[in-house]
Amino acid sequence: MLEPTALEQLLRGRMAALDLSRGDIGQRLSPSNPSKALRRLDAFAATGECPEDNLCERLANALDLSIPRIVTAARATREAIEAQAEADYRAHFTPHAIWTTARNTPSSTAMAGFINAPARLVLTFPSNLPSESFIAYCQDHAPAGVPLYGPVTGFIINYTPDHACRYDREGQRLETLLSAVRVGCALTRV
Repeated sequence: MLEPTALEQLLRGRMAALDLSRGDIGQRLSPSNPSKALRRLDAFAATGECPEDNLCERLANALDLSIPRIVTAARATREAIEAQAEADYRAHFTPHAIWTTARNTPSSTAMAGFINAPARLVLTFPSNLPSESFIAYCQDHAPAGVPLYGPVTGFIINYTPDHACRYDREGQRLETLLSAVRVGCALTRV
């Protein structure tokens, strides 16, 4: 079982102190739709991302807490999630290349999501490829373009999480970077 977030700990502790059940909290948050309120509360407690409505204010009233205390626990939750994601990224990092293209963002974000265009920006190196061969490998495998991003203008080699270099198509170094360049991901709902 996962360790409870700072926000989950605060909420559980306060519910126990007030002797409130989940159903009681759902009723206090939204008497007309307690189930929806609990789903939103669970999402908030798990991520620390407060919806743009007045959930924090209603939660503060329901549990007799101050809004700054809730916001502080939410921030601690987000920071812990980000720290874990960074630790996972570093633990599983392998050198790879990122294609640089004429456009930094896709021409159609909807289509990018459907075809997972951001994934097409990444070139994974074979595990047995020595680092001295990365540039030549990129040149040999460079596509003319990446759908929705346009023509390939060069590449970035992420050697480590803290070291990367930008190259043109001919393999000439243009810039040394202090951290790896990360590509976002495209997600679609079904």
